[in-house]
Amino acid sequence: MEFNLFSTAAALIAAAALTWLVLRFFFGAQKAASGAMDVSGKRQTATITVKGGYSPAVVSMRAGTPITLTFDRQETGECTSHVVFGDLGLDAMLPGNAVTDVELPALPAGEYPFACGMNMVHGLLKVEGNASAGTDKLHPLTASAEAPMLDSAEAERREAAERTKEITSLTRLVAIGTVLTLPVFIVTMLHMANPMLVPHWMVNPWLQAILITPVMFYCGHPIHAVGFPALAHRSPDMNSLVSLGTSAAYLYSLVTCVAPQVFPEGSREPYFESVGVVITLVLVGRLLETKAREGTGKAVQSLIKLRPRNAHKLNAASPENVEWLNPANFTDMDIDTIAVGDLLVVKNGERVPTDGIIVAGNASIDESMITGESKPVTKTTGAAVTGATVLLKGDLVMQATQVGANTVLSQIAAMVARAQATKAPVQQLADRIARYFVPAVMVIAIWTFAIWIALGPAPQLAHALITAVSVLIIACPCALGLATPLSVTVSLGLGATNGVLVTSAKALEQARRIGTVVFDKTGTITRGVVDATADWNKPSYEQDTVKEGSPEAIAALRARGIRTVMLSGDKAEVAGRIAREVGIDTVICEVKPDGKAYWIAKLQRERDENTATSGSSRAPHDLIAMVGDGINDAPALAQADLGIAIGTGTDVAMQSADVTLMSGDLRGVIRTINLSNATMRNIRENLGWAFGYNIIGIPIAAGVLYPFTGWLLSPMIAGLAMALSSVCLVLNANRLHAANINVGAADSTAGSGSSTAGIESAGSAESANAANATGSTTSNAPHEPTVIIDDRTTLNHTNHVSDQSNNPTNKENTMDTGMHMHHNAPAGGETATDPVCGMTVAVNADAITREYEGKSYYFCGEHCATNFMKAPQVFLEQ
Repeated sequence: MEFNLFSTAAALIAAAALTWLVLRFFFGAQKAASGAMDVSGKRQTATITVKGGYSPAVVSMRAGTPITLTFDRQETGECTSHVVFGDLGLDAMLPGNAVTDVELPALPAGEYPFACGMNMVHGLLKVEGNASAGTDKLHPLTASAEAPMLDSAEAERREAAERTKEITSLTRLVAIGTVLTLPVFIVTMLHMANPMLVPHWMVNPWLQAILITPVMFYCGHPIHAVGFPALAHRSPDMNSLVSLGTSAAYLYSLVTCVAPQVFPEGSREPYFESVGVVITLVLVGRLLETKAREGTGKAVQSLIKLRPRNAHKLNAASPENVEWLNPANFTDMDIDTIAVGDLLVVKNGERVPTDGIIVAGNASIDESMITGESKPVTKTTGAAVTGATVLLKGDLVMQATQVGANTVLSQIAAMVARAQATKAPVQQLADRIARYFVPAVMVIAIWTFAIWIALGPAPQLAHALITAVSVLIIACPCALGLATPLSVTVSLGLGATNGVLVTSAKALEQARRIGTVVFDKTGTITRGVVDATADWNKPSYEQDTVKEGSPEAIAALRARGIRTVMLSGDKAEVAGRIAREVGIDTVICEVKPDGKAYWIAKLQRERDENTATSGSSRAPHDLIAMVGDGINDAPALAQADLGIAIGTGTDVAMQSADVTLMSGDLRGVIRTINLSNATMRNIRENLGWAFGYNIIGIPIAAGVLYPFTGWLLSPMIAGLAMALSSVCLVLNANRLHAANINVGAADSTAGSGSSTAGIESAGSAESANAANATGSTTSNAPHEPTVIIDDRTTLNHTNHVSDQSNNPTNKENTMDTGMHMHHNAPAGGETATDPVCGMTVAVNADAITREYEGKSYYFCGEHCATNFMKAPQVFLEQ
């Protein structure tokens, strides 16, 4: 082609100007819409329209005042069916063409982003100004945001109905698009192969326009109705790119019909077939994705569907002197009409209708759907029963104690939903890239068009249009947005069905990095009770038996190189016996009631000090997990990098933990680690596909292969690739349903030793060092645990330090964990005690502080401060 300097310069200057406009439009400052006070003057309100994005996308509120956000959703479809506040752990369902209020507490100043359930539409809540004392320092982690209270089964029913409606609508649109597009596509392809194969009238551009126009505007309406408003809201998505690409191709083709002379020779061919094929394929991809996404939450859905629809309500006020198995003495009721206190009859083979306690009869019950354990449990009068569990043998009368949304089953579903609303740290990179992705694709399309029109071979305009449209259509920002949330959604459901409840995506990601597991003894490793045949002349703590599965779980952890530590208030002899029996590496005994959080903090500090001393980054497996069940374990669970609560323990412990093991079996720790590993492997696969697809596909669409092969990517092929990219991610995420997270949790055996454990003082540097060793022997051979006595109430440790030579240890990676509680205390001036770890800290301008209920608390570091704000009442009550 003949080089024209003027036209080349004009094209490049125009591209630069358009690039500047695009960047200014999408990344310029957005004006926030201010909220208004309601009639009570006690709550701020704002209305956000949901249609192809959030309008306004930025809302400004005052700090210290409760907030109501009214979401007016004027569309249907799965993309915006939920609004997720990741920082607050809130996931609220937004029914289609309906108004939904989302209640938020008084929040401190800061920015709180929110997004749709598919992480493609984004908004921002900005909280500004200062609040009154007691609320201005409220930490976001303590904020409890609430969505409209819905029973989990009802929420699932609504979502299923909306998803079914969307599938029906998409199926109809795909059918219409196929019928109208197929004739145009076949005729065009045959004409390109050999013009003699089809009559001339069949390639008339007006005939093609008549057939494709309904596809563009009717079939493509769900795409354009979201894509163009998203552009206007400065939050463009995949629909925006498809709308831009198909609109450019349609308008170009329409001009070739009306005024072909405006285009140079060789650039007067319409591209109606590309418009029809692209829109139809995008709809096919959306249909397949919607159907595939039904499976991502099937684990929790299957739990919810286990709830029986009817219950047998006893007509009498008491089961005494009543033949309660006689059908004449009970009435079948809808489960939604059951109230707390009602007496219900449950017969052999039936499911327990709701949570309650047994008042008559006994039964063998299968609780595997809740705890993940297949072994039936025998229960008699006074025992608690959980809704949806199955009576394998026996009959009983129960009194309902929890109904509807308050049952264990509904709370599991709600916990999983809250966890799905959080973001894993690995998602942060994808989110940052996704924010710039669509504008970047638009800029690439602009420069692709400019370079082809200025420097490309004839016909320049046709080549420029094909490549620019292909770039817009092949790009798939959905792949980046979906890569992590899909895997997290499936994994959390998989964990729930196996008795592992994870409270956040962050905890799910971090569990694979556990390097040390610290166990409480009583009620965690042991049963915490003695058998009826026990010798009552001996202290009960000497006859406390080990839980089934504890030795196997600890052996499996040691086999993976994970250090095991046990904290106990018992004497050294008793604690040492239990440690040898289950295979614990290190036992810290005679721990005071408030000492567990201290030891966790001590292990964390020395790990960090070792890392700083070595000058290296943290090891891949360096996190410290705490497993406990009691009220006195709650501070340690909150202090640990990962807190794991026993589901059979106290509510306070579970509220302070990141993971809850419903069955109380310690093999759940192995399941948690396996679940984390499987999830992260799946996420890496998804992210690799998402990045790889776009990195390879976009340059090919732009025509980088043309100089070598003379080949340009058709917009139709680009549309097919884009439609299938998201489907591939969904299918890959669904592979997690087949993951076996019980590997190593069922067949491990623990070694045991018979000799007396070595007992050492907590002041011994070498013995305490072993407690924080990151490596351990993986052998199951008999071994002796290192026993450390917690004598930290003695502040003068001179004698202990001098005895180091008399207390040798063969443990590796030893370090000093001697209890110097006030080692860093300031020599003078005002001091305060860290409520988390108990250290003495200076009260000055540089101190790390948090305020709770109008009072300031001082901390040794950010870690303790952060954990304090998770559950301040727990630390203040100890």
